[in-house]
Amino acid sequence: MKAKQGFKLPRKLIVKRLKAYQRKPWAFSPGKLIKKRPGPGGKELEYVEIGYVVNLLNQAFGWDWDFIIIDQEVGKKQVWVRGELAVRIKDHTIIKAQYGGSDIKYTRNGELISIADDLKAAASDCLKKCASLLGIAGDVYWPELDRWNM
Repeated sequence: MKAKQGFKLPRKLIVKRLKAYQRKPWAFSPGKLIKKRPGPGGKELEYVEIGYVVNLLNQAFGWDWDFIIIDQEVGKKQVWVRGELAVRIKDHTIIKAQYGGSDIKYTRNGELISIADDLKAAASDCLKKCASLLGIAGDVYWPELDRWNM
């Protein structure tokens, strides 16, 4: 996702947001935006929605970021993707790569619903994991983060 030609955020705003973001990226996950879902083994997993992550990427990097799917696979029970998130700050590009997955969804009658939707869910999961490597929603994906930061 790139900004339209000729559109730029005010430099002062970008620098201010980046400095705030670099100080405490984990502070950007308000409790009301952290969701829960059932996980494997009866665990309850926390997550944030993709819109929250995209919004933070746009705010922190002024729409100057891209996400691409490098590889994908459709298995019998799951789909997975491997993707890369590239963010640009001044003349530097930072690239983070990760995997994302999603269970294949079926109707109650056992009919396949939509592999495309399953792949989109896996891509969203992958983007969130890539962004977490930059600290976005780091508190959600690594709950002990506060112990390791000043």
